[in-house]
Amino acid sequence: MLNKRSTLMVLALLLAPFVMTGCSSENSTSPVSTQEDSVPPMAPTAWQPKAIGNSALLRWAKNTEADLAGYNVYKYEPNPQNHNSYIVINSQPTTGNTYTINGLTSGMTYYFRTTAVDMSGNESGYSQVMAVSVGVDVETPENPGYPDAQQIM
Repeated sequence: MLNKRSTLMVLALLLAPFVMTGCSSENSTSPVSTQEDSVPPMAPTAWQPKAIGNSALLRWAKNTEADLAGYNVYKYEPNPQNHNSYIVINSQPTTGNTYTINGLTSGMTYYFRTTAVDMSGNESGYSQVMAVSVGVDVETPENPGYPDAQQIM
Protein backbone atom coordinates (compact mmCIF):
# COMPACT_ATOMS: atom_id res chain seq x y z
CA MET A 1 0.00 0.00 0.00
CA LEU A 2 1.23 3.51 -0.87
CA ASN A 3 1.53 6.16 1.76
CA LYS A 4 0.32 9.71 1.22
CA ARG A 5 3.74 10.98 0.07
CA SER A 6 4.24 8.16 -2.44
CA THR A 7 0.76 8.74 -3.86
CA LEU A 8 1.50 12.43 -4.45
CA MET A 9 4.79 11.62 -6.18
CA VAL A 10 3.14 9.09 -8.52
CA LEU A 11 0.42 11.59 -9.32
CA ALA A 12 3.00 14.31 -10.04
CA LEU A 13 4.93 11.98 -12.36
CA LEU A 14 1.77 11.02 -14.23
CA LEU A 15 0.57 14.63 -14.65
CA ALA A 16 3.97 16.23 -15.43
CA PRO A 17 3.81 15.67 -19.23
CA PHE A 18 0.39 17.33 -19.41
CA VAL A 19 1.38 20.28 -17.27
CA MET A 20 4.64 20.87 -19.17
CA THR A 21 2.93 20.65 -22.59
CA GLY A 22 0.40 23.27 -21.54
CA CYS A 23 3.23 25.64 -20.57
CA SER A 24 5.28 25.44 -23.74
CA SER A 25 5.63 28.56 -25.87
CA GLU A 26 4.49 26.63 -28.96
CA ASN A 27 1.01 26.13 -27.51
CA SER A 28 0.82 29.48 -25.78
CA THR A 29 -2.33 31.52 -26.21
CA SER A 30 -0.81 34.65 -24.72
CA PRO A 31 -2.62 37.88 -25.62
CA VAL A 32 0.75 39.56 -26.35
CA SER A 33 1.28 39.83 -30.10
CA THR A 34 4.65 38.98 -31.60
CA GLN A 35 3.59 40.24 -35.03
CA GLU A 36 6.20 42.51 -36.58
CA ASP A 37 5.33 46.20 -37.03
CA SER A 38 5.12 47.07 -40.72
CA VAL A 39 3.10 50.29 -40.50
CA PRO A 40 5.18 53.42 -41.21
CA PRO A 41 4.54 56.71 -39.40
CA MET A 42 2.85 59.62 -41.15
CA ALA A 43 5.00 61.97 -43.23
CA PRO A 44 6.03 65.18 -41.42
CA THR A 45 3.85 68.25 -42.07
CA ALA A 46 3.64 71.98 -41.37
CA TRP A 47 7.08 72.91 -42.61
CA GLN A 48 8.68 76.21 -41.64
CA PRO A 49 11.98 76.60 -43.52
CA LYS A 50 14.13 79.64 -42.89
CA ALA A 51 17.43 80.91 -44.32
CA ILE A 52 19.87 82.33 -41.79
CA GLY A 53 23.04 83.60 -43.45
CA ASN A 54 24.53 80.65 -45.34
CA SER A 55 22.47 78.12 -43.36
CA ALA A 56 18.98 76.70 -43.64
CA LEU A 57 16.91 76.05 -40.53
CA LEU A 58 14.22 73.44 -41.20
CA ARG A 59 11.33 73.04 -38.78
CA TRP A 60 8.22 70.85 -38.97
CA ALA A 61 5.35 69.68 -36.75
CA LYS A 62 6.21 66.82 -34.38
CA ASN A 63 4.72 63.45 -35.25
CA THR A 64 2.51 61.87 -32.58
CA GLU A 65 3.21 58.15 -33.13
CA ALA A 66 4.20 56.42 -29.88
CA ASP A 67 6.92 54.37 -31.59
CA LEU A 68 8.56 57.30 -33.43
CA ALA A 69 12.37 57.00 -33.57
CA GLY A 70 13.06 60.27 -35.42
CA TYR A 71 13.31 61.91 -38.81
CA ASN A 72 15.49 61.70 -41.91
CA VAL A 73 16.30 64.91 -43.81
CA TYR A 74 16.79 64.77 -47.58
CA LYS A 75 18.40 67.38 -49.84
CA TYR A 76 17.91 67.62 -53.58
CA GLU A 77 21.14 66.88 -55.45
CA PRO A 78 20.89 67.27 -59.23
CA ASN A 79 21.99 64.13 -61.03
CA PRO A 80 21.85 63.70 -64.83
CA GLN A 81 21.15 59.97 -64.33
CA ASN A 82 18.18 60.50 -62.02
CA HIS A 83 15.91 63.53 -62.19
CA ASN A 84 14.52 62.99 -58.66
CA SER A 85 17.72 62.85 -56.62
CA TYR A 86 17.04 63.42 -52.94
CA ILE A 87 19.81 62.12 -50.71
CA VAL A 88 19.61 61.66 -46.95
CA ILE A 89 21.93 64.15 -45.25
CA ASN A 90 21.76 63.01 -41.62
CA SER A 91 23.73 59.93 -40.56
CA GLN A 92 20.99 58.69 -38.22
CA PRO A 93 17.42 59.84 -37.59
CA THR A 94 17.28 63.16 -35.75
CA THR A 95 15.02 63.02 -32.70
CA GLY A 96 14.02 66.68 -32.77
CA ASN A 97 11.72 68.44 -35.21
CA THR A 98 14.35 70.93 -36.39
CA TYR A 99 17.48 70.51 -38.48
CA THR A 100 20.14 73.04 -39.53
CA ILE A 101 22.21 72.72 -42.69
CA ASN A 102 25.34 74.92 -42.68
CA GLY A 103 27.78 75.96 -45.39
CA LEU A 104 25.28 76.62 -48.16
CA THR A 105 26.11 78.94 -51.07
CA SER A 106 24.60 82.42 -50.95
CA GLY A 107 22.21 83.19 -53.80
CA MET A 108 21.26 79.52 -54.31
CA THR A 109 17.91 77.86 -53.67
CA TYR A 110 17.96 74.48 -51.97
CA TYR A 111 15.17 71.90 -51.79
CA PHE A 112 14.53 69.62 -48.82
CA ARG A 113 12.15 66.88 -47.71
CA THR A 114 11.83 64.85 -44.52
CA THR A 115 10.52 61.43 -43.58
CA ALA A 116 9.56 60.01 -40.19
CA VAL A 117 11.06 56.70 -38.99
CA ASP A 118 9.63 54.43 -36.30
CA MET A 119 11.39 52.08 -33.86
CA SER A 120 10.94 49.13 -36.25
CA GLY A 121 12.73 51.00 -39.05
CA ASN A 122 9.57 51.76 -41.07
CA GLU A 123 9.94 55.03 -42.96
CA SER A 124 7.09 57.32 -43.98
CA GLY A 125 6.64 58.79 -47.41
CA TYR A 126 8.30 62.12 -48.17
CA SER A 127 6.98 65.36 -46.74
CA GLN A 128 6.17 68.15 -49.16
CA VAL A 129 9.15 69.79 -50.85
CA MET A 130 10.39 72.94 -49.16
CA ALA A 131 12.59 75.49 -50.89
CA VAL A 132 15.06 77.67 -49.01
CA SER A 133 16.77 80.58 -50.81
CA VAL A 134 20.03 81.30 -49.02
CA GLY A 135 21.32 84.87 -48.85
CA VAL A 136 18.21 86.31 -50.55
CA ASP A 137 15.81 88.68 -48.76
CA VAL A 138 12.43 86.98 -48.91
CA GLU A 139 9.31 87.86 -46.95
CA THR A 140 8.44 85.12 -44.49
CA PRO A 141 6.10 85.01 -41.48
CA GLU A 142 9.25 85.20 -39.32
CA ASN A 143 10.61 88.17 -41.31
CA PRO A 144 7.72 90.64 -41.84
CA GLY A 145 8.21 94.03 -43.43
CA TYR A 146 8.59 93.18 -47.09
CA PRO A 147 5.56 94.13 -49.20
CA ASP A 148 3.34 91.30 -50.39
CA ALA A 149 1.69 91.00 -53.80
CA GLN A 150 -1.53 92.73 -52.62
CA GLN A 151 0.38 95.76 -51.33
CA ILE A 152 2.21 96.20 -54.64
CA MET A 153 -0.95 96.08 -56.78
